[in-house]
Amino acid sequence: MEKGKRAWVLFSILTLILGFVPTTDGQPAAQILARLQEHYQRIKTLEAEFHQETTLPITSRVTRARGKMYLKLPGKMRWEYWEGQDKLVVINNGIMWFYEPEERQVTVTDLSKVPNSQELLTFLTGIGDLKRDFLVNETVTTREGSILIQLLPKAARSQWKALWLVVDGSSYNVLQTSFEGIQGEKTIISYTNIQEDVELPEELFSFQIPEGVDVLNYPTEEKAH
Repeated sequence: MEKGKRAWVLFSILTLILGFVPTTDGQPAAQILARLQEHYQRIKTLEAEFHQETTLPITSRVTRARGKMYLKLPGKMRWEYWEGQDKLVVINNGIMWFYEPEERQVTVTDLSKVPNSQELLTFLTGIGDLKRDFLVNETVTTREGSILIQLLPKAARSQWKALWLVVDGSSYNVLQTSFEGIQGEKTIISYTNIQEDVELPEELFSFQIPEGVDVLNYPTEEKAH
């Protein structure tokens, strides 16, 4: 899987938003992050439908997809793509399976060995701290009851430039994520029909590699000389 594609997969699952205006009398960024952190540490499971738009640099080509995501804390996620793209992403215990049926290919990624992926790992496993793991833009913007927060990577050589979260000002659910990669690629994911603390079977977060497909492992282990 090429470098840009890996970055998109890793950070668009946590990731061009117009019409927000700065506010000076609202909550400070640290307070908003604390409430968001508290909200997601309280819940055990979450499911939601999503709509995704990805814009590629230079060509400005936009690809769209729809599907459903499932989250079970700590550390388990599943993304099912229904329309626009045919693929499945499953994360469990620090391992990610990225299945592309049309390509007859599965990429298995050990996230603990991927450079600059620790922000994602710690947040997924329930021990993440947004204030600790990210640089936070203190300028908070609002629109129609929603709050926009910008997070920046702490690592100097990160695979991404910025991550924006649109948060419901009442429930503190994340309504939209927007991610910008170092190559200029941009991905927006909007979430609807959000349900918390629903019963999710463990089978959702297991993946059996189909027979006859190509299996790629990342990072590639170096052969001993």
